[in-house]
Amino acid sequence: MVLIVFLLYIFNRLLSILFNRLVRIPIARKNKILFAFRIISILILLYFIINGFPSFTTLPTEYTAIITGAVSTALAFILSGIFSNFIAGVLIWIVDPFGIGDVVKIGGHKGVIKSITLTKVVIETMDRIIVEISNSDVVSSIVLNYTIKLSSRKKYIHFKRQTRSPQDIGNARLDIDVYNEEIRKQEETDIKNFFTSFSENDQDIVYTYNFKMQVPYRHFRIVIDKFNEICAKYVDIFGIRPRFHVLEYSNEIAVKFRILTLDSNKILRYQPEFANDLYKAILSKIEL
Repeated sequence: MVLIVFLLYIFNRLLSILFNRLVRIPIARKNKILFAFRIISILILLYFIINGFPSFTTLPTEYTAIITGAVSTALAFILSGIFSNFIAGVLIWIVDPFGIGDVVKIGGHKGVIKSITLTKVVIETMDRIIVEISNSDVVSSIVLNYTIKLSSRKKYIHFKRQTRSPQDIGNARLDIDVYNEEIRKQEETDIKNFFTSFSENDQDIVYTYNFKMQVPYRHFRIVIDKFNEICAKYVDIFGIRPRFHVLEYSNEIAVKFRILTLDSNKILRYQPEFANDLYKAILSKIEL
């Protein structure tokens, strides 16, 4: 029994080390293969536990039945929670709602998927807090995946269409006074440069993150100009200028910011810094 557990553990560890060194295989595919082998390992282990080892054949039939029944009953009590998470993990593996590195919101937790195991999903939030969510809780929660998986990597028009936000459709823009031709050209240049970087890195996934901030009505236009300057500073970090749109316009104005990037770790590292710079811009104008 101990030998089989040890061999299965060593096999899965060696497989994980091997896949970590194979950089050409996408992370999502590596995770699925490792997940499948872990399922197989558990099934093999359960087979030997329930059906008995070869040495059990020398025992009388009634003793074999008693031992097998006792072990099965004990496992049912001990592993009931683990088994439910395991079944939920298999369901997640089949449905494939997200992969490692995806930006998601599960329940009340929003962040980047760091690992997916047979029993749990690990998320790192924007506050750099590691949250472990059991697979059964994941299945019973509403899951929002903000990651854009492009169906076509070669055509710019498809890339542009799939990466735009709902606010990009149409010409209604409250965040600037005049949406002129110069601004259109700048935005078109930004997305083309981002597409070039996307193609050169041979990717098929774009990570996005949205968040809102409240801006007082007073000095609103001045604050918006500051927002534009701050967004321009983060082009080199995220690969494209962050975008923002006005969602609500009253005494308190709600502004929605949107980050696009090819590396979700940049969202974890730089989004809090970006939000802090925006917050300082708002406060500096309130103090006037």
